[in-house]
Amino acid sequence: MAQMSWVYLDNQGGRHRVGLYHGDQSGHLVIHCNMRVVQIDFSIKETKTYSFFIEDELCEVTLEKMANGRFGYGFEVNKKVDTPRNRIRRADERHNRYLMAWFVGGFVGLLLLLFVGLRWYGHEQRKKQMSLTSLFSNLTEESALRLGQEGKNAETQMIIVQETQQRKVYYAFVTADSTRVSGNFAVADTGQVLLPNGFPLKDRDAFAVRYLSTAPKVYRVDFNQPIPATILEYLSRAIAAEQIAHPDQLFEHNRCLVQTAFSLNGWQSLGHFISQHQTPKQNARFNRDSYLRFIRDPTFSRAVQKECW
Repeated sequence: MAQMSWVYLDNQGGRHRVGLYHGDQSGHLVIHCNMRVVQIDFSIKETKTYSFFIEDELCEVTLEKMANGRFGYGFEVNKKVDTPRNRIRRADERHNRYLMAWFVGGFVGLLLLLFVGLRWYGHEQRKKQMSLTSLFSNLTEESALRLGQEGKNAETQMIIVQETQQRKVYYAFVTADSTRVSGNFAVADTGQVLLPNGFPLKDRDAFAVRYLSTAPKVYRVDFNQPIPATILEYLSRAIAAEQIAHPDQLFEHNRCLVQTAFSLNGWQSLGHFISQHQTPKQNARFNRDSYLRFIRDPTFSRAVQKECW
């Protein structure tokens, strides 16, 4: 006699023991659940399925006759047939699918928003970084990339003009095919015009420009690339500022000090001398504090002792 048993756990965690007895010769069948007989059948010698309820779940025990004449037995809950419990289950599944669709859609939307936001933030940061050293027109990520790859070089001078209502800085440059491109930007009505490179602007200071030959109005004025004549002007201003700040020192010594800084650290070091009278609030990059730190630097001090004493 074949004997099988299964344990079924309902939704509340209850345990139900299901079993069967199936006679080898007679084929008589008994199905029981929790020690209670739920099905009796006689002379079962072919494949057959029996259904019964446990609580509100429709359960099925299947007898399957195999090729060798023996039987296989199975137990499962039928979740497809139309029963009150399955209708509730399908409603729950539809609700869960709806919630999952909203969750997935919301998650994808959040990722998309995050991606777009990060791209925008990165673009704005790059623009902000460029604006720290540059003046640009019609510049996008694509045009900035093109400027780096295929841009042409030119030079532009800055001219400060006091107009009726506003002081402005005008500039212009000429392209290789003789196209004239100009622009302007407003500045404070009084005081120094401080460039993004930290140097005060004077009339006719000139800087490198990079533009697109196919669209000359797409350009970038790079304040970190003054032309050689402007660098020499920075050098003269630095020597004059050092002489004014230290009139007790010989002019030759003050000039040597500035020239040593220029030789050792490049043109940008001249900003410490030019703006040594300013406070950090007036000029965050070059001021009296940066000047003192610079001249007290051990490497610079040794160079001064060697060259200027």
